[in-house]
Amino acid sequence: MIRFFTIFGCVVAVSALALARADDITSTRTWTNCQGGAGIWSDLRLSSCTEIVKSGNATGADLAKVYYYRGNTHLMQRDYRKAVDDYTRSIELAKGDASALHERCWARAVLNVELEDALSDCNESLRIKPNDGETLGGRGYLYLKLGFNRTAILDYDAALSAKPNTAEYLFGRATAKLKAGDADGSAADFAAARSADPKIDAVFARYDEVSGGKGFWGAVAGYWSAVMKWMY
Repeated sequence: MIRFFTIFGCVVAVSALALARADDITSTRTWTNCQGGAGIWSDLRLSSCTEIVKSGNATGADLAKVYYYRGNTHLMQRDYRKAVDDYTRSIELAKGDASALHERCWARAVLNVELEDALSDCNESLRIKPNDGETLGGRGYLYLKLGFNRTAILDYDAALSAKPNTAEYLFGRATAKLKAGDADGSAADFAAARSADPKIDAVFARYDEVSGGKGFWGAVAGYWSAVMKWMY
C-alpha cells in the first residue's frame, strides 16, 4: 500500500512498510502476507517476508517470526536448504521455539544432511513441547534415515496415537516395519496409508529426490506396486 504526502507543494509517495517504524510492523499488510493464509500464494508470502527483513523494521521476536514464516514458505516451495537457513536465524533470535526446532529437524531429515544435529533439534523440540504428534512423526522419519528402524516404529506409533490415520506416519511406519522384517505389518500400514492418501507414494518419492535420489522410497513403491499386480 502506498501513502501520499505533500511536502513544500510536492507529492511524495511512501510505502506503508517504510512507515512501520512509527507504526507496529505486525499491523501492516506486508506482515499479513508474510504470515500467509487463505488466498495468499507462496511467492507473495516469500517476497513480503524478504521485504520486511531488508527493511530493518522488524527486530527481536518479530524478526524471528518473519524468518520462521519465510522458512515455512521455503518448505512449501520444497527449497529445504533455504528453509534450514531461515529456521536457524529464527532460532538464534528466539531460542526455545519448539516449532522452529521441529521444522529445521524435518528439513534436515528430508535433505539427508546434518542428521545428528537434526536429532538434537527434534529432541529439544519435544523437551519444550512433549508428545507433539508432528514432531514425533518427523523424528520417526529421521530415525529411518539414521537406520534405527525399531526406534522409528516407536515414534510413529506415538505420532499416530496423537494424529490417527495420518498417511505420512503410516507410510513411514510401513517402511520401518519392512526394513525391520515385519512384512505383514508393513503391508497393512502401506494399505492404510494409501487409503488415507492415494498420492502418498509420490510424496515420499519427492523426499527421495530432494535427498539425492538414493532410490529407497522409489524402490519401496515399485516393490509394492509389483506385489499388488501379482496378488490381483
